[in-house]
Amino acid sequence: MQEFQCPAKIITGDGSAQAVGAQAQALGLKRVVLVTDKVLHEKTDCVTDAAAALRGAEVTVEIFDDVEPDPLVDTARRGAEFARVAAPDGLVGLGGGSALDIAKAIAAVLANDVALEQMWGVGNVPKPALPMILLPTTAGTGSEVTPNCILTDVKLDGSHMKKGIVSPHILARTAVVDPLLTVTAPPSVTAAAGMDALTHAIETYVSKSAQPITLPLALEAIRLIGKYLRHAVANGDDREARRHMAHASMMAGMAFANGFLGAVHAIAMAMGGQFNVAHGIANALMLPYVMEFNEMAATEKFARIAAALGEPIQGLSEREAARRASVAVHHLIQDVGLPHVLADVKISEDRIPGLAEESFGNQRLLKNNPRSATVQDLTRILESAAGLTP
Repeated sequence: MQEFQCPAKIITGDGSAQAVGAQAQALGLKRVVLVTDKVLHEKTDCVTDAAAALRGAEVTVEIFDDVEPDPLVDTARRGAEFARVAAPDGLVGLGGGSALDIAKAIAAVLANDVALEQMWGVGNVPKPALPMILLPTTAGTGSEVTPNCILTDVKLDGSHMKKGIVSPHILARTAVVDPLLTVTAPPSVTAAAGMDALTHAIETYVSKSAQPITLPLALEAIRLIGKYLRHAVANGDDREARRHMAHASMMAGMAFANGFLGAVHAIAMAMGGQFNVAHGIANALMLPYVMEFNEMAATEKFARIAAALGEPIQGLSEREAARRASVAVHHLIQDVGLPHVLADVKISEDRIPGLAEESFGNQRLLKNNPRSATVQDLTRILESAAGLTP
């Protein structure tokens, strides 16, 4: 049996963020906490505009703008304390995946009588979170349409660990995907976010848990990202590129929330925890190397991925066509200027065994990978990413 879950309402289109006040009214909200980050609050108009739209709909707004990239567990706790004082009946998340994930964590904590620590894992949020409206300002995580929340826990010894909450109880009531909100994202953020979305789409497309609804969503997301990411990075004001990237990120999010991810994310989460590598960059770096490993287990699908990425595969055998998929991703990563080998993110060869071990521990993700991966397999994949194998 398979299930497909997504927000009850998804609103898209240029300028759709202006509808946030009306959407809050539709949910019966009277008082909200708007969760965002200081860069968006202080250097763009989107937070001010959203707050004005909410107040225009007679919704009281308090702003929590203390979210950082790859947000910390402590930030979620501080946000929850802020929100308890504000006593909202709903949350509005505005920002990249970090702000949206903190909004989810706050909404879950406020609606439940258990501590944040008791919600880690799958299905451990007892009751539905407070109603949320989520508005992404990057085309990458797809968090606006997923039941996932990823936070970074800092241990007493200074080490980091990525932790996740996965529950339908933290799905947004309404997702508002306005491509115009992504226009201010700089090229580096646009590139990393776009490759994050591509990783979601490719991993879901070849996942052992793929299902009839996730397959077309993932493949169309791959096609759009292959066609438009370079344009969005080269010219942030390219409205057409921004529009298609926003839609691709949303579709990839809907796909992976239901078809699930694999070895790229298992490694990227360990990499983010051990070395503080930003999630989108870690995914981008590892994606082509994991694709090369997985190719023999999903040859037909990888051939379709190559075609979706614009590779000329006519006249090639299925295996030759499949190989073009990872080649296309290598080229895309280089074109948008992201790290391509482990040395680019300051991970030395001697750290590979520990990274492989921690990655292997994430069986929640690895069980969906199309090809079974041992610790030794993950080590070889990382060695490829270090340039140690041909």
